[in-house]
Amino acid sequence: MVAEAWLVKKVALLLESSSKKPIPLPKQRIGILSFEVANIMSKTIHLHRSLSDSSLSNLKSEIFPSQGVTTLVSSDQTHLLDLAVSEKLDDLSRVASVVSRLGKKCNEPALQGFEHVYEDIVNGAIDFRKLGFLVKDMESMVKKMERFVNATCSLYCEMEVMNELEQAVVKLKRSGGQHQGSVKAFEQKLMWQRQDVKSLRDASLWNQTYDKVVEMLARTVCTIYGRIETVFGGLGVRGKKELSLNPKEAREEFTREADFGFPCGTNPGRMFMECLPISRSYNEEVITFPRAMRSSSKFGSKSRLTQHASASTVGGSALSLHYANVVIVVEKLLKYPHLIGEEARDDLYQMLPTSLKTLLKANLRSYMKNISIYDAPLAHDWKETIDGILSWLAPLAHNMIRWQSERNFEQHNQIVKRTNVLLLQTLYFADREKTEAAICKLLVGLNYICHYEQQQNALLDCASSFDYEDCFEWQSQCQAAYLD
Repeated sequence: MVAEAWLVKKVALLLESSSKKPIPLPKQRIGILSFEVANIMSKTIHLHRSLSDSSLSNLKSEIFPSQGVTTLVSSDQTHLLDLAVSEKLDDLSRVASVVSRLGKKCNEPALQGFEHVYEDIVNGAIDFRKLGFLVKDMESMVKKMERFVNATCSLYCEMEVMNELEQAVVKLKRSGGQHQGSVKAFEQKLMWQRQDVKSLRDASLWNQTYDKVVEMLARTVCTIYGRIETVFGGLGVRGKKELSLNPKEAREEFTREADFGFPCGTNPGRMFMECLPISRSYNEEVITFPRAMRSSSKFGSKSRLTQHASASTVGGSALSLHYANVVIVVEKLLKYPHLIGEEARDDLYQMLPTSLKTLLKANLRSYMKNISIYDAPLAHDWKETIDGILSWLAPLAHNMIRWQSERNFEQHNQIVKRTNVLLLQTLYFADREKTEAAICKLLVGLNYICHYEQQQNALLDCASSFDYEDCFEWQSQCQAAYLD
């Protein structure tokens, strides 16, 4: 009987303990990682705005037909669309990789496995059109994220001020009692500054939980992916539609925002769990995605963009930044050709790779063979020729530097003011042979203009000294040295 009573009591205790709900784990707050999260939020906002109707219309009507793109990159709009969508997806994948990493710190299981969710969406295992957690009002979401980003930027600045005040107080205290008045004043400022920092931490991402922020970013990432697939998926990238539309139809087709009407659940968190089952059936129909969107979405895999840069391109030869700097140097030297000395020309020459040096020597020998004197009309013609080339080549060079600078800042988690520069607007995808021919022509023209300016300066010096024999001797020596 005693044993039976004990058994009944034990079973009752087990049933009671099993009926109790598990104590929820405390949700972690973002804290010091708020600056990295603010950077990724800023990138997400920029990516969303780059998919607006006006941005997409500008892409098709101004960027694709621009002279630099059509001359060096491609005039095939299908190929340019492929480059554009690849870059958008690469940017989105970088955001998704950060969201996935932050999701590991969440309590929500669906957020912890966001990496697999995003991969399934990209691969077509999950139809994004049937998801209930997509953001219905993206503008409101963007404004909310902007407030977080701005508050976090302000927090960063105020924390720097607070650190400076703390260091100042420590230094004043170490200096002895001769600065007691200053110490009290600085301590008062420090107290006010700490209150400002505390207030900004509450308003910024610092005191937000991982679950809240990651859910916001996860929903936004999936919504932006849907926008990319909707906009770029029907313009020849998939092969379902051709680009033989008239301009009006193409513009309407390219910016069809009305088709982007997705259902949004009343409880996004619950819908997120329902849309992301652990086990799923693969027998359902899989969506057909653009070829750029069907590539592997695993984080850390080879960039989609690098697959487009063959060895015949400047980027594929790892010379895009190098050639961009050469073009920018030529552009600067052309403004003051009369000030270019031997040292500056030698520095520019040493910047050139071997292939371009060889091409330049061959062009200079063939062009300068029959030139004994540099005349003003030809120098003027060269100036116009160079200006014409720089009018479409220089923007590509500057865009290359700007694009790379933004990525360098991102690596240090610095929030930067972003531009809408795409990699196809740079020298990265430019044909190397055509690019080197254009740069070579710039250098030949710059060389002629520099020699003309030097000749004019020498003639002025000769005229002032009446030493004409020395003048012509100098000219002959320059010509002989140049041809050698």
